Amino acid sequence: MITLLKLSEGQCGVIHALKMDPSLIQRFNAMGLRCGKKITVLRKAQFKGPFHVMIDTTELMIREHEASLIQITPTAA
Repeated sequence: MITLLKLSEGQCGVIHALKMDPSLIQRFNAMGLRCGKKITVLRKAQFKGPFHVMIDTTELMIREHEASLIQITPTAA
């Protein structure tokens, strides 16, 4: 198991755990980011910028700090 930070652009994984405050977990769950969902990194901004990810058909921008709190299991694209 690794964090979302370790994935490169175009790589996928399945969300295993969200290690953050319950209020942030609730917010992410409302946007579709929850355990068991497949997540794909579309782009990583330079200089500690946000991650552009896709869950199902929803695209989100996630800060690097939040990406470090999302544990995933890597999968094939």
